[in-house]
Amino acid sequence: MRRIVSDEALDILFRNPCKASAWLDRPVGDTLLRALWELAKLGPIPGQSAPELILFVRSPAAKEQLLLALPPQEGTFMQAAPVTAILADGTEGATPIGRSVSGAARQASLRAAYLMLAARALGLDCYPMWNFVPAAVESAFFPEGGVAATHLCSLGYGEDARADPDPPRRGPDESCRIL
Repeated sequence: MRRIVSDEALDILFRNPCKASAWLDRPVGDTLLRALWELAKLGPIPGQSAPELILFVRSPAAKEQLLLALPPQEGTFMQAAPVTAILADGTEGATPIGRSVSGAARQASLRAAYLMLAARALGLDCYPMWNFVPAAVESAFFPEGGVAATHLCSLGYGEDARADPDPPRRGPDESCRIL
């Protein structure tokens, strides 16, 4: 028999999100980043169950390199974050099961979502960034080639008082159909 998670867990994961707009000056340690990986890799995905690589960018020098791939506003925010995750997949030797271009993109998006859910479950706040130049990330962090940067997500402890509220979302009558 499966159990349903508590209301408190649902609040943390879904109902009371904090997409940070400012970060507390609190580091994210290596042990927590490893725990994040251990949870995120468990999400159900056809084929491979985890990204081939998550590069956690924390040092000022690495952040300066990543800054070149971001628009100014997101670059400033990324630099203030304790850490930013670069999710990447190998582009060579991909297996045919679920690894078409569209299949790989779907898997990468699912893995990014699992990473964010795992981060929230571990007490971290997330700021996903979709507006970046993948080629700039790849040349700076994967110069050997064979790797495609798929997603970026800044992680840390958000300053709750300055959290960006999500816009109102449609209700089930507008969004769902049961056939």
